[in-house]
Formats: sequence, C-alpha cells, structure tokens
Amino acid sequence: MTSDWVTTGLSAVVILAAAAVHGIAGFGFAQVSMGIMPLFRSPSSASIIFTATAVVANARVWWSVRDAFDWEKWIVPVGGLVVGMPLGIVVFSGFDAAQMRVAIGAVLVLAVIVVGATQQLDVVTDWIEEKDYRPGKIIGATAGLLAGILGGAVAVPGPPMIVYGAFMSASGFWTDKEMKATFTAFFGTLMLYRLGSLTYTGAVTTPLMIEAAVAVPMVFLGAWIGVYIFDHIPERIFQWVVLALLTVNAFVLLFTAIPEL
Repeated sequence: MTSDWVTTGLSAVVILAAAAVHGIAGFGFAQVSMGIMPLFRSPSSASIIFTATAVVANARVWWSVRDAFDWEKWIVPVGGLVVGMPLGIVVFSGFDAAQMRVAIGAVLVLAVIVVGATQQLDVVTDWIEEKDYRPGKIIGATAGLLAGILGGAVAVPGPPMIVYGAFMSASGFWTDKEMKATFTAFFGTLMLYRLGSLTYTGAVTTPLMIEAAVAVPMVFLGAWIGVYIFDHIPERIFQWVVLALLTVNAFVLLFTAIPEL
C-alpha cells in the first residue's frame, strides 16, 4: 500500500510539473506527463491518469478563451478524430509495456521537432507565410485523424494538430486566441472521447480514477505556478529549455525500453 501511495504521489507531482510547463510555454502537458510517468509506472495506467487530468486542463484553458471559439474550426478535425481514435486504441491494446515506452519516446521526439520548428524558428513561420497556402477541410480532418491515432495509441496527440494550427495561424486564418480555443476544445474532446472509449473497454478502473482525482488539484496549482513563472522568465528561453529536457526524456524512454524488446 505504501508503494501504491508513493506512485500516486509521484504521479501527482508529474501532473503538477506538466501543468506548470503548459502554463509557461503553452505546450508540454502531454509530453511531460507521458514522458515521465512511464518511467515509474506502467504506460497504460499513466495514460489513463493523464487522460483524465488532461480533460480538466484543456477545459480550464478553453474557458479563458471561450469567446474566440468557433465550432466550425473545431468540427473539421474532430471529424477525423472520430475515426482515428478507435484505430489508435486498437494499436494501444496490442502494445506491451516496453513497446509502449518506445512508441511514446518516438512520438516525443517527433513532438519536439514539430514544436521547435513551428513555434521557435521564425524561418519556418516565414516560409509558411510566403507559401500563402491554406489547408482545406480534408487537411484539417486528416490532422484530426492522425492526432486521434496518436492520442489513442500513446496519449500524445499534439504533432499533427500543431502543424495544422501553425499553417492556419501563420497564414492569418486563425488568430492566436482562436488557435488556443480550437486546440483546447479539440484536445479536450479527444481526451474525453479517449476516456470514454477506454472505460467502455474496461481499461479504466476505480483505483486509477481515484489517482486521477488526487492529481486534478495539481492541474490548477501547476497552472498558477506556470503563470507566475511566466511573468518572471523570458518565454522563448524557457521553451528551448523545455524542448531540450523533453528530448533527453524521450531518449531515456527509448534507451531503457529497447533492451527489453
């Protein structure tokens, strides 16, 4: 029992750190949560705790920008999500613990590359603006499909939507607030859908939901800490630090799991 409570406490601390990073950098909740928790508990249980707390985290942020929400911008990628999520869960159900850690590590590397390119490198956003290209509904639905597959399989759905959102924002079709509202509504929907699907399959248990409930207050505390730090540390520098730490985290997952395959 002591060991179980230690694991629960560590998971809550990770959610706290993830929420703080998200509050400062504007990304990282999924990457930090699913990058660290599988190091000390099973990836499947980590993904369920993260999923439940991510619903709360996205709802909290969405509420702050709800006036910029446009359901038409949200419904296009959600159309792809409806198809992609079950496919991802099928993949998820076939992974053992080592395969899951490798998959999470690989997606974390992809996420670092995508976030670094679209949010940190001006040359990328300048190139997007020069192309004057607007992704159509098919591209938006495809982004939702791929995000659903990644979200169902490894609970890190960000990369496809980040690329899609970067094009829409850099092209001037979405304002920053509209992108934030669309992203949080989409990812909140994705996580709620994932939680419901996993509950239906029997993967969600009462003990795991109790652990998630213990971690929920950490979402709000972490967000408060993140906002406070944001006011005192240059955002761009912190984002590069986060990306570097996530890269190290990803390779730790890969190198500790690959020998077990």
